[in-house]
Amino acid sequence: MRKPLRNLIAGCSVLLVAACNSSSPPTSPPVAPDASGHDHAHDHSHAETGPNGGHLVELGDEEYHIEWTHDDKSGLVTLYVLDGAAKNLVPIAAESLTITAKVEDAIEYKLAAVAPSGDPPATAQFELKSPELLVGLQLAGQGTDVSVAVTIEGKEYRGVFEHHDHGHHH
Repeated sequence: MRKPLRNLIAGCSVLLVAACNSSSPPTSPPVAPDASGHDHAHDHSHAETGPNGGHLVELGDEEYHIEWTHDDKSGLVTLYVLDGAAKNLVPIAAESLTITAKVEDAIEYKLAAVAPSGDPPATAQFELKSPELLVGLQLAGQGTDVSVAVTIEGKEYRGVFEHHDHGHHH
């Protein structure tokens, strides 16, 4: 990891650990325009948080969603692949999902499939324990570009993580 990113992550980690309490419930992401130019202040057929209480990332034109949750203490980041309404899990045949975080240089994080089953093996849940990735996700849209690459039913999607309030006053 390059020094500027390492220094940024180290400094932000200290601030986030001091300010965040993992026992507090997750909150909805702020209303912000997405790639299609509309904001999320109007009603959609999905909630602003996923079924696991996590933050949502849109895939395609709301064809699918990624829900992400985290544990501040352990640095565990979990992704769930959800349908267009952001309500139901969508198992996919993938060994991992890749999140790319970029400040100056891009760093890739591979989140491993959790308990795949069937033939071919499929799952809707992917995890990685990485405090550095967690900090990158929490800094998304604030000088850090963070995205996830997902292939669903043969079609490639890219979701962009945006800044979320996290329910604290930093």
